[in-house]
Amino acid sequence: MDIRKALLAGAGFGALLAAAAPAVAAEAQNQTATEVETIVVTAEKRAENIQTVPISIQAFSAKDIETQGIKQSIDIGQVVPNVDIAMVAGPGNQPIITMRGIGLNDYDTNNAGPNGVYIDDVYQSSPAMQSFQLFDLQRIEVLKGPQGTLYGRNTSGGLINFITNKPTDYWTGNLHAEYSSFESYQIEGAVGGPLAPALDGRFAFVENHSRGYMHNALTGGPENGYQNWGARAMVQWKPQSDLSFLFNVHGWQVNNRVTEYRHIGDFVPGTQDNPSPTQCSVAASYAGQCVDLFGYNGSYPNFYEGAYNRNQHLKINDLGAYLRAEWQPGYLTFTSITAFEHNDKIHPEDSDASPNRLLEIDFGVFSNEFTQELRLGHTGGRLNWVTGLYYLHEYLKQNQPLYLFLDMDQFGAFGIPAGPGAGDAIPNPPGLPIALAAKFYDRSRQATNSYAIFGQGDYAITDRLKLTLGGRFTYEPRNFHYLQSEQLQMGGENNFGPIIPLANTEEHQSSNAFNYRVALDYKLTADALVYASIASGYKGGDFNGSFLSNDPTQIAFQLQPVKPEHVTAYEGGFKTSWFNHRLIVDAAGFYNEYNDLQVFILEPETIGIQSILVNILDNAKKAHTDGVEAQVTALPIENFTLSAQFGWLQTRLDDFTTAQNIGGGQANFTGNELPVSPHFSMAAVADYRIPIAAGVLDLQAEVNYRSHQFFDIGNDPYITQDGYWLENLRAGYSWHNDRYEVAGWVRNLGDKHYYLDKFDLTVPFGFIQGIVGTPRSFGVEFNVKY
Repeated sequence: MDIRKALLAGAGFGALLAAAAPAVAAEAQNQTATEVETIVVTAEKRAENIQTVPISIQAFSAKDIETQGIKQSIDIGQVVPNVDIAMVAGPGNQPIITMRGIGLNDYDTNNAGPNGVYIDDVYQSSPAMQSFQLFDLQRIEVLKGPQGTLYGRNTSGGLINFITNKPTDYWTGNLHAEYSSFESYQIEGAVGGPLAPALDGRFAFVENHSRGYMHNALTGGPENGYQNWGARAMVQWKPQSDLSFLFNVHGWQVNNRVTEYRHIGDFVPGTQDNPSPTQCSVAASYAGQCVDLFGYNGSYPNFYEGAYNRNQHLKINDLGAYLRAEWQPGYLTFTSITAFEHNDKIHPEDSDASPNRLLEIDFGVFSNEFTQELRLGHTGGRLNWVTGLYYLHEYLKQNQPLYLFLDMDQFGAFGIPAGPGAGDAIPNPPGLPIALAAKFYDRSRQATNSYAIFGQGDYAITDRLKLTLGGRFTYEPRNFHYLQSEQLQMGGENNFGPIIPLANTEEHQSSNAFNYRVALDYKLTADALVYASIASGYKGGDFNGSFLSNDPTQIAFQLQPVKPEHVTAYEGGFKTSWFNHRLIVDAAGFYNEYNDLQVFILEPETIGIQSILVNILDNAKKAHTDGVEAQVTALPIENFTLSAQFGWLQTRLDDFTTAQNIGGGQANFTGNELPVSPHFSMAAVADYRIPIAAGVLDLQAEVNYRSHQFFDIGNDPYITQDGYWLENLRAGYSWHNDRYEVAGWVRNLGDKHYYLDKFDLTVPFGFIQGIVGTPRSFGVEFNVKY
């Protein structure tokens, strides 16, 4: 039996059971809005009003998530200033998260970025786990700046915490059905309530489907669609009033056609067969006047069109569970969170985004993660504190075969004319033959253990002045075993010689760090808080995960462990409420100083007549980011809410010359900006609720802006994105105390063509790989809540 049908059938049965049960929850009322609503968050491991927490936080309620169309993690990057999220390989793949200029634009699946992703306080270590379906959420919290004390591992830039809805002791449920452009639909639902005395449960599910918005000129069919589903079941047992156990089991599956990219040729036509092809200007490349190494132009009048020869599916299977135990004797709270996550992914990428076999990669990754956190906290009185222990074990395997120039016999390259055997290996004594058409087999295993002890507390020195002190010590040993081999074309197209080993090496490293937080906050009035803080953060050391040189000497050099990165962050800000809570104005200024910042580079390496690109993970000796953020929310008239968030950002590599001598020399990137870090970003929403008849008409308009940004640390002019606006509209009508709603929406109203990320593959392939943002789309939805 199809597991999805079983889950959906179970959900339907649960919904009928809930509908038949007596409702004991208070119904939502259509009350007139007379003040700006605020959100309760748990950023400091206890429930607090967001306006009283001396940290830069942006939070989204369940209603915000629904009305702003936040369906995947990438959507958060459009609505939170100074936060950008790129899906370098499309939906279902790992996100590249950048906060206040800090991120790791590395598509390797063994390197977690410097911005943590949590679900219900459970850290998602493997990047392949960090792209998941967002459904049945209570809220999302985005914490900016290093969170090195209470969260710790790999949060030197910040973190995102997704908090799910929990079981309740009364029956509740919801259903969301949506249909939109490109034959897309989403069905999401949840039901929960009492199962037995002291035992409550909740079940939630989601299924997404889309035909896709890209057109494949080679097959005539659509691309960039998706097919995925997820489910979550929770049981909460409260044997006594101060003791509870919450068990969560969840899983999700992706079975999409692989995301296709936009191909931008950038060799002057007619020169691609030369030993050294001529690169086009930026203007000529983006005007569609250039070709790749095999002479393919890739330019179509439709921005969302290309010719793609691979037709495999991206497949991801994820399964996880956690057990959370809480005991609250008096003012103390003891918490234990035990979690396990498994992820298995294969992504057969059409890397060259063309009809030819120029560059193709199969990204395969398997990971298991176990975490255990123990916390003891005290809440109440002038002193509040939390202390605890943390342990993580992750085992990760990568299997990533790469296929180069397999159609070279048809097109020729590097001064070699087309013809049978054109791609055959060229003898190159006394070393290895020069690889032309070839298959590279890139495999690795990585084991990570992380141990930490932490504590943080705040003390009210006076009724208005509060001091916060925190610290965390982390010890992290890692092992990395790398194997690489190659198989060269011999005897013409699709014929290959023996497998030649290139590397079989094991590397080890261990690192430790002490992070701290010192903060003061002062209540000017009951509705005005000012604060200042100094905090440090740490990201553990890494290994260059894949796609290294085919020179064994260079491989050994490239596998040298990458040092941990450290940050010291200075922040000051205020949170204020005015006019009887009809206006909220918050702002923060920050300066982050980084040592040994981990950076990712694609660098060309020349062997004989051929150049190839290799991955380099390195440390920039010094870098900094600084900026200002502000958030304004106003209720100028009843039921009309205006909110706007602004971010201004400057980033700079203060001292960075590559340690690795690749391609004939060391590159100096000092003075460059960090990638995916626009100087200015903003998001604004206007929401007007109009009582009509027995219901409420809710009109919402949203606008987002990102200024010019680079996509690599070299500030390559071929891979940038100019500033762009995105506009979204939504109109919904709800009735029966907001229990039922019908709504229609349009996203990307202006049908803006933009890129989420780009990679410069000019050397040696002759093209730019562009990951496009979604076009204009329209949709209708129906929501039921009880």
